[in-house]
Amino acid sequence: MGILRTIALTILGFSAFVFVALFGKLPFFRKTPIGLLHRTIWIYIPNGISYLDFRLFGGRFSRCWGRAGNYIVHENHPLVLIFFTFLLVVGELLFIPSAWPRVSMVHRVCIPIAVALPYILLYRSVVTKSFITPENHAQEMERYPYDKVIFHPEQRCRTCEFIKPARSKHCSYCKACVSRHDHHCIWLTNCVGLHNYHYFLSLMLSLSVMLTYGACLGYSILSRTLDGLIPRNSPVRMKKQSWTMILNMTAVVVASDTRVGGITLLMFMTAPLAFAFLLYHTYLIWAGMTTNESAKWSDWKEDVADGMAFKLIQGDKKSDSPLLDESPKSSTSWPVTSDQVLILTDGEPPMEGHQIPVGSNEILQPTIPDAAVDQRWVQVRSMKEIDNIYDLGFWNNLCHVFGFPAGRAIRHDKVNLSIM
Repeated sequence: MGILRTIALTILGFSAFVFVALFGKLPFFRKTPIGLLHRTIWIYIPNGISYLDFRLFGGRFSRCWGRAGNYIVHENHPLVLIFFTFLLVVGELLFIPSAWPRVSMVHRVCIPIAVALPYILLYRSVVTKSFITPENHAQEMERYPYDKVIFHPEQRCRTCEFIKPARSKHCSYCKACVSRHDHHCIWLTNCVGLHNYHYFLSLMLSLSVMLTYGACLGYSILSRTLDGLIPRNSPVRMKKQSWTMILNMTAVVVASDTRVGGITLLMFMTAPLAFAFLLYHTYLIWAGMTTNESAKWSDWKEDVADGMAFKLIQGDKKSDSPLLDESPKSSTSWPVTSDQVLILTDGEPPMEGHQIPVGSNEILQPTIPDAAVDQRWVQVRSMKEIDNIYDLGFWNNLCHVFGFPAGRAIRHDKVNLSIM
């Protein structure tokens, strides 16, 4: 029982740590205990160690750790990918040879497929790049229109020295701008973007299926092991079982079938982590946004809640609004457009004579004393009033991610951001 509890707590603790370390930064968890734990792991604990080091050792430990930590945290190294692949290989080498003689022919066909698919998709996710280069920059500029809310025209990447296409982002790890940037995945040593997002999703699905299938198969094998140790007609199993008795019998089975039992426990406890990744990205597809865009929309949600967002009234648009003519019309064939114009203020309504910097969400109030309120602007009170032109509907978003043609007609008007 003690060994089983130790193994279970170790696996559960590791899974929880990975979940907090990877998911805790997401906007959804920002004000939750998970977000607090993420900040504790990445900010408070390192700062506390640095403080103690400078007080006790003059910073020698921090300087040594800084050189190693700079490589681990800020370089695109393969250590996490190697560790991930190592876990897969070792787990399968321990589980499959022991389980193989005890499974039917159907499982002997399914197991190789379930095992091979994650490696194939992992390879494709790692080697497929979505980088924007001078050679494909013109094509990427035409791929998506600017929504002028979270992506603005004429913004240049200071590193790549070209105008940033809509929905792109420069990755400091990959040292390149990435088309339809979702996030940089340390498990892949690569950015998840336009050309490998479908491989990444398929990898998450294949891992979820493999772990669930393996856990169920392991449970079936361990059930037969239990029947051999404690027959079904035994008085111990015929009476109602308490949780203590169930845990004790589980410990006995795992101890007598260590390889299958240990790896089955590992799969039971890590399958929810893979499903969490898959469900989160399914939500992003439904919402018509990427992980990067989710963070940007979260900032807008807070600005709207603080009363800092204003929208130009549709019927009162005039040619003197700087945001209307800030860039040439794009020839992109993106099926959804919006004529919305949004600005952020310090909470006060925009005044007549205000100036809006091109491609910026910041507003400069006029220097004219006692300027009147500009009646063309109304305060945005809900995220439902803001259009997300990148949301084509769940089915069409899914088709776009996988490079398939849309399955039904798409409306060519605005799409409200009702997801927040």
